[in-house]
Amino acid sequence: MTELELRDLRKTYSARGRPSVEAVRGIDLTLRSGELLGLLGPSGCGKSTTLRMIAGLETVTGGDILVGGSSVTARPAQQRNIGVAFENYALYPPLTVAENLAFGLKARRRADRGDVDRKVKEIAERVDLTPLLDARPAGLSSGQKQRVSLARALIREPDVLLLDEPLSHLDAAQRDTTRRELKRIQRDLGHTTILVTHDQEEALSLADRIAVMKDGVIQQLGTPYEIYDSPANVFVADFVGEPAINLLPGIADTDAHARLSDTLRIALPVPVTAGRKVIVGIRPEDLALTGADGLPARVVAHEPLLESGIATLALDGVERPLVVLTAPEVRLAHDDRVHVTADPHLTHVFDAETGDSLR
Repeated sequence: MTELELRDLRKTYSARGRPSVEAVRGIDLTLRSGELLGLLGPSGCGKSTTLRMIAGLETVTGGDILVGGSSVTARPAQQRNIGVAFENYALYPPLTVAENLAFGLKARRRADRGDVDRKVKEIAERVDLTPLLDARPAGLSSGQKQRVSLARALIREPDVLLLDEPLSHLDAAQRDTTRRELKRIQRDLGHTTILVTHDQEEALSLADRIAVMKDGVIQQLGTPYEIYDSPANVFVADFVGEPAINLLPGIADTDAHARLSDTLRIALPVPVTAGRKVIVGIRPEDLALTGADGLPARVVAHEPLLESGIATLALDGVERPLVVLTAPEVRLAHDDRVHVTADPHLTHVFDAETGDSLR
């Protein structure tokens, strides 16, 4: 197992006659040996570029990459001992599964045929591919192809494992199954791993820690619980969570409250200077429908989803709708009048100008 460190890592793309584009803008990050880090963010945020620089597939504009304490920035990809499982599988159609797994070992000429066969059998058993060793990629399901891609990255016994959107081509059922297998394999083998994904569920369920990226910058680094329960800014709060967090503009009032409209006030988790523009964030599951107490609202829509429900409400005098997760037994009709309450300890407050958390 090996530690991975990124020091002020940068990537700038330049083209003649066009302004330069900073894809990655100074990332500082240390992965503990055996840790799985989720690199989470929307398309174009720089997460795949970061992965490719670590792998040696992109040149580094600035900064350094250290594996096991030694810089690999100047080394070509083939000398870094980093395994990569790509989004598109990148399997060789004419070769069997066994031949796909053995290809990299034979190309590097670091093992004799007996050793290669032994490693193929071992890794195939690890990732449940033994019955498929004689099959060709065309006959495999998407989940099986993804396991072959993963096994091919693992067979070289890499110092660091990089996974680029590994589950993006799988349907919902395959994604759930493969995600559990991926977590088991990573835990069993103990590889230091970076998982690049735009899927928050994937990152939250697999990663020991998550780095949320936007515009080439890490917005927040923490455990899944820290990212979800204590978002550093509005972007992180809005990007992580399903259904998405409610974000309501308001103005801080006296006694740790914010005014959402002329008639509605809501309690804040901390006092904020009166008159300051804020955004109040409340996750749908942290809201409760009550009888006569709380904020008055009108039901716009209610979606009963068996295990729970999703109610969309219009607060009196507030333009933005409010989404509430309801208990399965709750029945609501369009235009019903309800009241809704929020626990201040579970409420988030952000500065309206900077977007930063004020907790």
